Amino acid sequence: MANETLRTIEGRSVLRMERQLRHPAEKVWRALTEPEQLVRWFPASVKLQPHIGSAVEYSMEGESAGDGEVLEFDPPRVFAITWNGEVLRWELLPADDGCLLVLSHTFDDHFGAASFSSGWTLCLDAMDLLLAGKPSDVEPDTGSLHDSFVKQLGLDQGSAEQTADGWTIRFERQLTRPAETVWTHLPHEGTVTEQSEPKVLEYEQAGGKVRWELTEGTGHGARLILTETGLSSPDEALAIWPDRLDKLAADLLNTPPGRRPEGPTEHTNDATR
Repeated sequence: MANETLRTIEGRSVLRMERQLRHPAEKVWRALTEPEQLVRWFPASVKLQPHIGSAVEYSMEGESAGDGEVLEFDPPRVFAITWNGEVLRWELLPADDGCLLVLSHTFDDHFGAASFSSGWTLCLDAMDLLLAGKPSDVEPDTGSLHDSFVKQLGLDQGSAEQTADGWTIRFERQLTRPAETVWTHLPHEGTVTEQSEPKVLEYEQAGGKVRWELTEGTGHGARLILTETGLSSPDEALAIWPDRLDKLAADLLNTPPGRRPEGPTEHTNDATR
């Protein structure tokens, strides 16, 4: 069983994931806390001591990947650590045929939640294989798992703000391909007022402006920030853009990672460690 929710608590985003495991809590606890087991499923190598207040060191491919500390250590029930200011908390609850693992990940990059969800899904799949005594290698996500979480967690919805010049709507979405690839899929639907490949495309349309910005994201690909200004009402734009950005995301999934399409197209598409 897998179950994911995303909430905002005290100004920070909290991703909660559940996984039903057919293994005793004591066995899962060892996979969560022993560095020699963590390295086989966790996204980094970890050094820590098994007590509250212990320093935590993270590394990837021999290079430092940050630090943190142990916040909770209650075997075999609750284990919580920080990683570069983010909080990772695992709780093991009694369940038929094993235990229920509850992961809570607290962070600031709200629109990175789809990346975190897909990443943790693969990590937990690897841990489950490890616990079952099987090879813990899992296939990487090509983007479809990531984009399913965009929808599931409500990250495809935009926001609106009224200004002196009319309404402005804004969408932010983590994509699964680099900016250079995304750029070839962006539409040119009006008079271009600003263009800086592959970062900014702005054009006038229906008395307002549409602006596409591609920035750094979570590592899956570019982060898209889309704004449309000068609207008399935000309702139509808020209703239309999610479908257009979904189309963009679907088109990107058909473009293999690291490969550019043959040339620019005239339709929209879309997609946040």
